[in-house]
Amino acid sequence: MNTKTSGSARDILWSPEKRVVLGMLVWLGLLALGSAFVATPFRNETSAAGSILYAHVMYFHGLLIGLVGLLSLIAMDVFGSNHRGTMYRLVLWGTLGATVLSGVGGILNHMISDVVPLWMQILSFFCLDEILISLSLTLFTRAVETRTTVTWLGAFSALSMLFAAIMGHIAGWILEFGDWPKAIVGGYARLAGLTWQQWLANLITSHSHEMVVGVLAFLVALTVAAFGVQRNTLSRWTRFGLWWTTVGIIATTLVYVVAGFSVAQPPTLFAHGINGLAGDDLVTGVGVMFGGLITLVGLAQERLSDRILRWSAVTVSAMIFVTVVVSGYYIEFHETIYGMGNPHARLAINDAVFTWWHQDFAFFLLPAILGVLLTMYRLQVPLRIRQFATGSLVGGSFIAFLGGMDYIFVDPATYGPAFVIASIGIFFVVGGLAMAIWGLALPPKRVVQTMAMATDRQSAS
Repeated sequence: MNTKTSGSARDILWSPEKRVVLGMLVWLGLLALGSAFVATPFRNETSAAGSILYAHVMYFHGLLIGLVGLLSLIAMDVFGSNHRGTMYRLVLWGTLGATVLSGVGGILNHMISDVVPLWMQILSFFCLDEILISLSLTLFTRAVETRTTVTWLGAFSALSMLFAAIMGHIAGWILEFGDWPKAIVGGYARLAGLTWQQWLANLITSHSHEMVVGVLAFLVALTVAAFGVQRNTLSRWTRFGLWWTTVGIIATTLVYVVAGFSVAQPPTLFAHGINGLAGDDLVTGVGVMFGGLITLVGLAQERLSDRILRWSAVTVSAMIFVTVVVSGYYIEFHETIYGMGNPHARLAINDAVFTWWHQDFAFFLLPAILGVLLTMYRLQVPLRIRQFATGSLVGGSFIAFLGGMDYIFVDPATYGPAFVIASIGIFFVVGGLAMAIWGLALPPKRVVQTMAMATDRQSAS
């Protein structure tokens, strides 16, 4: 086989984009390792009376904003969206600014009076706005041109994340300045039938919930689009899942925007005493997470390349669904024993453990793992390295998932068997990330040779 590579191929193999992504993965990997010393479900969060700490929230903003930037950068390539045009450059530079400023600011921002790191993160939030505006405009333009459901899903997911970011900005302003200026903050709150404190609480809840669900829906669209599939080549199952998830993210956006800016809140469904299912959890769980699982199962059954990646995406999505939806719904229907925040309930500790575990594991770690898998696939990490990294990342996350289920429903001891199982899983995840970074860091010549050898072996077989 001829191993010479065209100029365009070499641009992919060692492009500025690849260098940026490599640096981002190293940086985000270090932040993720550092989070073990900041907040984990195995230490300070195991108290049923535990509260959310400002410093922890701002640290994890550095991780989530970096992840959104990374996915947005890959999306500009995956969706074929003016790849080297103005929008691409806006996303590229916005991603760099958002990742660095939010990460460094999150490390130093321990209280709201820490002015310099606070403003670093505020600037990173503006960079995130610029990323999401550019991404939304680009994807809606592409969706009109291509009329493909997967592009519409990506566009609505990006827009949903933008609305979540705007609510976060308003909440941050009120946290800093309170009811000022009264004519705007207090005036709008009274118009909506709220106190300014109630409006703040509504905004924080809607912001955090909508952002993570928007990221999950965007990942589904990104995974499908990464294989370059066309509308007429997808099975009915995959197309049905894409429509389901698209309707789900639109409904999610409407629910949280209304809840963030008005007195209307999602109702409790199937209520019995304090037991019952929150209406927004039904929309996000069934509409987005289950819809995404349907989509990825359909994608895994398509006649496409890299079956390992597609079934790995199904595995990650299934773990998110079981951790968040199945476990969450079960706890909500048994709040009489889990306590609903009551520290004196029989299983109050288990409820607190679930709160932190489903956030840290299902909303941070698992989406990040899927993002790394897509990054390796799109930026042509050599096949053998990608296979080992995928096995380590997905296998390790599954071991951690088993530890988490033990931790929530069996033994919530701080350093008990669940801690050991989950720690073993995280060890493999770290090893998989290291292999992914190594694969991305290989020089272009070495990558071309490795890819050629893998292709020759496949041809011979």
